Amino acid sequence: MAAAAAASSLLAPSGSCCYSPGCHSCSPPGPGGGRLLPSPRRRPTTAVARPAWAVPRRSRLEWGHVEAQMAATRTSCRAALQWLSSTVRSHGNVGYGSPLVFPGLTKLGSRRCLCVAGMVDNAGDQVGDDSDDRIKVTNEKLRAVIRKSKEVLEIHRNLLEKISTSERKKITSIIEDSSIYNEQDPFGQSDSSFYHLDEVPDDDEFGYDLQMYLDRRPDQSEVVATQDYAAQLSQISEMGQPVAEGTSDDPSASAIVDLINIILVAAECSPWSKTGGLGDVAGALPKALARRGHRVMVVVPMYKNYAEPQQLGEPRRYQVAGQDMEVIYYHAYIDGVDFVFIDNPIFHHVENDIYGGDRTDILKRMVLLCKAAIEVPWYVPCGGYCYGDGNLVFIANHWHTALLPVYLKAYYRDNGFMTYARSVLVIHNIAHQGRGPLDDFSYLDLPVNYMDLFKLYDPFGGDHLNIFAAGIKAADRLLTVSHGYAWELKTAEGGWGLHGIINESDWKFQGIVNGVDTTDWNPRYDIHLKSDGYTNYSLETVQTGKQQCKAALQKELGLPVRGDVPVIAFIGRLDHQKGVDLIAEAMPWIAGQDVQLIMLGTGRQDLEDTLRRLESQHYDRVRGWVGFSVRLARRMTAGADILLMPSRFEPCGLNQLYAMMYGTVPVVHAVGGLRDTVEHYNPYEESGLGWTFEKAEANRLIDALGHCLNTYRNYKTSWEGLQKRGMMQDLSWDNAAKLYEEVLLAAKYQW
Repeated sequence: MAAAAAASSLLAPSGSCCYSPGCHSCSPPGPGGGRLLPSPRRRPTTAVARPAWAVPRRSRLEWGHVEAQMAATRTSCRAALQWLSSTVRSHGNVGYGSPLVFPGLTKLGSRRCLCVAGMVDNAGDQVGDDSDDRIKVTNEKLRAVIRKSKEVLEIHRNLLEKISTSERKKITSIIEDSSIYNEQDPFGQSDSSFYHLDEVPDDDEFGYDLQMYLDRRPDQSEVVATQDYAAQLSQISEMGQPVAEGTSDDPSASAIVDLINIILVAAECSPWSKTGGLGDVAGALPKALARRGHRVMVVVPMYKNYAEPQQLGEPRRYQVAGQDMEVIYYHAYIDGVDFVFIDNPIFHHVENDIYGGDRTDILKRMVLLCKAAIEVPWYVPCGGYCYGDGNLVFIANHWHTALLPVYLKAYYRDNGFMTYARSVLVIHNIAHQGRGPLDDFSYLDLPVNYMDLFKLYDPFGGDHLNIFAAGIKAADRLLTVSHGYAWELKTAEGGWGLHGIINESDWKFQGIVNGVDTTDWNPRYDIHLKSDGYTNYSLETVQTGKQQCKAALQKELGLPVRGDVPVIAFIGRLDHQKGVDLIAEAMPWIAGQDVQLIMLGTGRQDLEDTLRRLESQHYDRVRGWVGFSVRLARRMTAGADILLMPSRFEPCGLNQLYAMMYGTVPVVHAVGGLRDTVEHYNPYEESGLGWTFEKAEANRLIDALGHCLNTYRNYKTSWEGLQKRGMMQDLSWDNAAKLYEEVLLAAKYQW
């Protein structure tokens, strides 16, 4: 690590900056002044003083990491020496006292790099000692650089001497068998064993961009993100499993070089705050990314006092709509993820209505969240070290945090800061866009020239302010929560007025289906099934387990306890999107089918009244629970036979995934994520996971539900096959995390 840093310093003249992403000696100061803290190493338990080049005991795989870093250092030293040789040749008659100009030093935009090309053979032989008679080196800066080059090479030799011969052979053997040695050298050079660290070939020709190389060079904080993860890698190495650079099918064997510091920002996060699927995503996706080796943080508002977080770092003050607001940071480290909470009185007392209140109050809360979140990597030392901004990607979720990509550009990039930080914006529901009058721009504290990003013409209301539109334009990458919804957003019907902007951003846009936290949503371990007659069950015991849960659910809600009657469940928000009115329209047919219907939700007053009315009209077979209960939702998912989701549009949908995890068969409207995740049942091939219908109409719902009930009653083997296929799917976040990782890497290398 230190050798790599020393090598990068060789290539920048005295008093200048190497401008590498992880450089901490020359990283730009934050707006508050002072240097940024170094890239973090996860939560050291004790501070042990060691000599600069002391060699601790390491696992064999960790020695592989050291070797890779030293090989990178050797490469950069080689390039430095060859560049120096080229420079000296171009100034063949450097006289005493004449200045030496470095023609290889160029300035590209806001960064500097050394471009070394067309090197001559045997260039290494041309750089000798200061007193070499062949070259009269009198420039002090050049002399200093030559001395430093030799010092670094000497450090390599000293380090090798401290490694025993037997261990060196073991390390070399491992490296030769690994993908790092055979495939992943950034320059395509396979010679990286310890035996050749001190050799500088004389016949290499380079087309070399220092900045590009430094962007790819693994920093130690990237190689080992957490102590727990390092232990997992050590175990993998001992079992003889190779660890490859980049993505891997095994989440524990993750990327070695391209590990990223990730900060996910959201307005809610389960289990502390949740109103819908966004809370589940914010609580589960970061843990899956952390399992892949990345250093991950979640930033959310602190709506009330929570038990786990503890105050960390110094308070910060931000201007929001002319008001001076102080932010206090709280931190909790759970399952490999740093959860950072933004505390300010503006967030208090809204935990039961996160998105409620006056439009301007909501806007002020989101402005403060985004301003505070974007500076968290500088001022919150999680585990003792800040994240820094050299290898950082923000994941902003929904319109509430769509200001973050705009602030990243306006406050920082436009002023030469956070050059290597990137932003990814995730669209969870395009129907909610953060719209308002143009006068609301004054609350955003942005330069006037940024107004054009927010201004959007509405044929019904004229020009208005649209926060989502600005975030979509400013983000480096754009995501949504399913492939089907990504397609719908590009249409006039599904884009809700933003389809034009989304189509213009199509090059950076894609859909990734959400996953399920399988440690939380799992019928084998669900704590809500451990009492009141319910039971936990698995794939092997699904038939008896679900029958027992059905009986317990019927008893709890006062319905007749009948095992032969199919139980149909609806769980969701009561609004036009979820299609509750379609269920009400189909109710005369449903009531005549000898079924039991249970509906749970809260929302529009008229739809809440509809649930109450249906229950009163069909009390012997219908229950309408107005409100929301996590416990009852879990028990309905386990005890019901069929889950009904007639949503008019559904970006992803999680309830159908939960249902299949619990052996409950879904009947859904084929839109968005429902189309992606529920394959229509094919009785001839015995394939599929449930039933879908193409139009949000009551007669289409009746048709699909009728086929489902027929299979339930008359084709038990086929029904059990549907249940088992649903339960056997891998719906975990690990699959989604791999796809997110690819998008984050694409954003990282985007210029």
